[in-house]
Amino acid sequence: MMDVPPDARDDTSAATSAASVVPRAADPDPDALLVRARGGDIDAFRRLVRLHQGRVFSIALRHTGRRSEAEELAQDAFVQLHGALAHIEDASHLLHWLLRTVVHRCIDRQRHARRRPRLVPIDCAPEAADAAAGEGADDPLAGAHLRRLLLELKPDARAVLLLRFQEDQDPADIAVTLGMSVNTVKSHLRRSLDWLRTRYPGVGHGP
Repeated sequence: MMDVPPDARDDTSAATSAASVVPRAADPDPDALLVRARGGDIDAFRRLVRLHQGRVFSIALRHTGRRSEAEELAQDAFVQLHGALAHIEDASHLLHWLLRTVVHRCIDRQRHARRRPRLVPIDCAPEAADAAAGEGADDPLAGAHLRRLLLELKPDARAVLLLRFQEDQDPADIAVTLGMSVNTVKSHLRRSLDWLRTRYPGVGHGP
């Protein structure tokens, strides 16, 4: 088990449970927070959690479809981050590390499930994932029906779509995040979008 201070662990739990919290305007820049957190400043680490909790929670929620699992996976990612701070180079690396970690944890959770549910209802308020991601009408994954269809995709394909359309990563970045080839990423995008278009005509984005 990672050596995480109890108050840091408690903070990640509270933070991910309230994923719509917005960072205070007075917060220092992320790089400054990272330097302080690496030096053992728990308050700086809490602010980093608040800064990224919405995006991490939203990825987990849209991948699993269940609030309780999403909160657990997001909290685990932040607890793991606390133990990895010494290896985080800068704010950009921190965000990449968090996205990679939570996505892989989601994929592993789905792969180890005894069976993959189909058309699983999202057991939280329909707008929860959108609010957590800080997105509105322009969110290409908005809409309860589309999110339910997303849950029917295999875990890898689901992760690719989330990173492409929620995080706006290009195929090369997705390949690095997920540890797969660019051609595999493009194949997931093409096949998944073709499948979604047959069930949701409003899907019109390409790789």
